[in-house]
Amino acid sequence: MNKFLERRNKIRRIVAKQKLDALLVTNPVNVRYLTNFTGGAAYLVIQPDGDTILSDPRFTIQIEEECFGLETVIRPRSESTSKTLVKLLGKTTTGKLGIEAETMTMAQHERLFESLSRWQSVPTKKMVEEQRQIKDRDEITLIRSAIEIAADAFERVRKFIQTVLDRTFYKLTEDDICVVLDYQMRLRGAEDRSFPTIIGAGARAALPHANPSEQKIAGQSHVLFDWGCIVNGYISDLTRVLILSSGNKKLRTIYETVLKANKAAIAAIKPGKTCEDIDAVARNIIKDAGYGKHFGHGLGHSIGLQVHEAPRFAPGDKTVLKPGMVLTVEPGIYLKGWGGIRIEDDILVTKSGCEVLSQNVPKNFEAVIG
Repeated sequence: MNKFLERRNKIRRIVAKQKLDALLVTNPVNVRYLTNFTGGAAYLVIQPDGDTILSDPRFTIQIEEECFGLETVIRPRSESTSKTLVKLLGKTTTGKLGIEAETMTMAQHERLFESLSRWQSVPTKKMVEEQRQIKDRDEITLIRSAIEIAADAFERVRKFIQTVLDRTFYKLTEDDICVVLDYQMRLRGAEDRSFPTIIGAGARAALPHANPSEQKIAGQSHVLFDWGCIVNGYISDLTRVLILSSGNKKLRTIYETVLKANKAAIAAIKPGKTCEDIDAVARNIIKDAGYGKHFGHGLGHSIGLQVHEAPRFAPGDKTVLKPGMVLTVEPGIYLKGWGGIRIEDDILVTKSGCEVLSQNVPKNFEAVIG
């Protein structure tokens, strides 16, 4: 039995438990997770006696290649998806059809149920997403590969920056570095970036999601990098700060505070703890240092097929940690007009605690001096 069928069988059991006659999966990420289809334009119907993927003629060959053994229905261009669904659901003219209420739009719902008027639309909540929280061995391997590629690319960029600055070539900008970093990840086998690379130099590092600009690097005290890449659909997400002015006492103090929060939170991660427990560990350290109001986001989030998945290390998230979850830990302090420091690692929850998947990316102060 292949892993995609195993995943669908788990969902099938939940569908039966909720007394649904079928589940319509419309979220492209969930379709990929359950079928291996990467085309994006497809729906999956899970029924008690089998599963069917529904798409259009553009993806006939791709589905054959990626979804071996899965029943396929390719709708004619002249036929609406809702009418094809009626045929797909067979002779049954009534029933309870589960839908992914959190991602299906009202317009989608109206279009789909124009011909399914005798079916009852039953909202479901994160049925597939909750299963995706626990990564299997193959998923963890892909995340490891994405981290390795991102780490290697960053190290190459560090050397590039050092070489350029040593030659007193003072025109190097955030944009320039972004181009090199993105290229290095692709060169090493990444299929794409996990998200638009974030680079902020000096005062611009106070922007948690700084878009690379024409800001020059020379003369700045530090540069913040938030980057990652995709390997076979799975992502990495890392943040490091390159120190260009090691004698700056304020910079060192703030950096060491963030690093302390990062390490303490990681040390606290283990099965049975809640996400808000871990967030509080880092948040209290930053608060006690006098920077509480300057840490305005959650401590971290789960990663996988998407860069922001559930659960999250954040106040109010009472999700209990379980082995197989992979989350980021990324405390930060941001001061307008001065800059910001954020340190982010990717963490795997294990049976006895956790593993820092990004442990080979240096983060101690002396190790990140440019």
